[in-house]
Amino acid sequence: MSQPVTARFGFAAFILAALIAAVAVAGVRLGWLAYAQGWQLMVPAVALELGALAFSLLWLGRALKANDGAGRGFGLTVLLGSLLLLYPPLTTVFNRLTSPPIHDVTTDTENPPRFVALLKQRGPGSNLPAYDGHAIVSFQGKTVTLDEVLHDHYRDILKPHAGFAVGSSDPIATFFRRDLAAARKTGWTIVDFNAQEGRIEATHTSFWFGRVSDIVIMIRRSGAGARTDLRSQSREDKIDDGFNAANAKYFFSFLAS
Repeated sequence: MSQPVTARFGFAAFILAALIAAVAVAGVRLGWLAYAQGWQLMVPAVALELGALAFSLLWLGRALKANDGAGRGFGLTVLLGSLLLLYPPLTTVFNRLTSPPIHDVTTDTENPPRFVALLKQRGPGSNLPAYDGHAIVSFQGKTVTLDEVLHDHYRDILKPHAGFAVGSSDPIATFFRRDLAAARKTGWTIVDFNAQEGRIEATHTSFWFGRVSDIVIMIRRSGAGARTDLRSQSREDKIDDGFNAANAKYFFSFLAS
């Protein structure tokens, strides 16, 4: 197979993979496909993309060896395009293999924040809004409860996010203003907030498949100060691939800055 033909074969595989991936993403986004179906459709897209990448690497090896740029338009397009298109699905696969198979994360497992306004946005097929810390989870060869998974695997976000509002007679109000400003910086969609209750509710929609996480932030009294707790739950998916824990870490990164 000549060098230009190798590049063209790679380009054909790249285009076909991109089309299948586009159908999967659009189908889930438009409600034609469930997320699980979109995920299944991505399997042949990734396989074709890996094939396209192999062709592009073969073209690159021949081009460097012969010091000949024949077919470089197709070859370089496939090489760079394949790497870009492979990154999201392979990252998701990695996260699925390394993250607990859960869909609900809270920084307070004893008194998790509760959804209020977001309950109105949940339709049939949505996950139950109540937190179930006793739910059984199988992860890394162990069968444990959701509470145990959070304490063992996500202990960094379970540490108390508490403090004193120096010079303030109302630490909850002070923390609420700070947390609302941080929530707005995240780019999430703020659905509702109530200063008297110390409650902020928001949603985060993933870029590719539009997976929705419902998020509630609660500011509560903690001794002479206040503390912030957050809960992030996938609206429909049963496995979040670490998405909700990432939401919590992302929000608290703004408080730490």
